[in-house]
Amino acid sequence: MKKILVIIAIIFLTLSCTGCIGYMNEQTTTCEVKDKWVKRPSGSEDELYLVNCGGTIYKVSDLLFKGKFNSADIYGNLEIGKIYEITTTGYRWSFFNEYQNINSYKEIEEKENKWEK
Repeated sequence: MKKILVIIAIIFLTLSCTGCIGYMNEQTTTCEVKDKWVKRPSGSEDELYLVNCGGTIYKVSDLLFKGKFNSADIYGNLEIGKIYEITTTGYRWSFFNEYQNINSYKEIEEKENKWEK
């Protein structure tokens, strides 16, 4: 039994370290951008783009096998206070400091009140 758990843990860590898990679990949701910032992990030259959507934190990063290399553009175009429909992949695992990744977005126009003149 312990051998099986060790094998499962090794497979999980291998997949998460290679980024394969970042390509799974595609979801579409609505997001009002409350805040955004850039985080540089210690000892790394890479930057991590983070977006707060009302308590849920997402990252914006490139994905090689999806051909997504515009993470800086996506991050720069998301504006605080605006509402977007976002498509994400991946999972939020706080233990591994892993976030869902925003892959695409579309701004949602605020609907006008039909009673206003």
